Amino acid sequence: MKLAALIAAMLLGIAPATAQAGCKDHAASGVDWSGCSKKLLMLGSAALDGAKLDGSNLTSTDLGGASLNGATLDNADLSYTSLKGASLKEASMVKTAGNRTVLAGADLTSARMQAIELFRADLSGANLTNANLSRASLPRAQFTGANMSGASLEKSDVIRSNFDNADLTGIDFTYAIVARASFRNAKLAGSNWTNAYLYRSSLAGADLSGVKGLTSAQVAIACGDSSTKLPPGVEAPNPWPCTKQDESAL
Repeated sequence: MKLAALIAAMLLGIAPATAQAGCKDHAASGVDWSGCSKKLLMLGSAALDGAKLDGSNLTSTDLGGASLNGATLDNADLSYTSLKGASLKEASMVKTAGNRTVLAGADLTSARMQAIELFRADLSGANLTNANLSRASLPRAQFTGANMSGASLEKSDVIRSNFDNADLTGIDFTYAIVARASFRNAKLAGSNWTNAYLYRSSLAGADLSGVKGLTSAQVAIACGDSSTKLPPGVEAPNPWPCTKQDESAL
């Protein structure tokens, strides 16, 4: 009997984490759905503060307007998931992945989003104040009108992303790939562009006079115009290398 009990204890000790998760538990604050399949569900406006969703599959699930403050979604699948208007303050989304994830109008204040991989994500109008998106892969993302003041996109890939009308005050673009991105009417004061790659980025009309780390070599491969304002000591190429046709392909 003692041997059987010992074997049972050992088996419990090596059971996968998902066996401990309450995959059948109802949506509630602090629920543990780690590793669970939660696809195609209607969870709009659900209260999930502090929930554990690490490694969960949330494909095509509607979490619009849900409260996920402090929740953990590390390594979760957010493909076609709607988090429109959701509150994710201080949530953890490290290495989370997805395709066409909707986070429009979401509150991601101080969220931890390092190494997140979202293709064609919609973050328009989102609040990403002080969010950490370092090493993120966010190609073709929509950040139009987003508040990203104090956020970090260090070493991130935001190629062909749209930052038009976004508040990028104090954002960190160090070593980021921002090729063919658009920054029309964006607020850029205090942002750090050290070693950022700006190939064909649209800087037409942008006010870069108060940014840090920007060099003439960087802007020489970008798309600007006569209304682009540059920091002291940074010279615009003459002429700028882009044509209207180039900019239409951004």
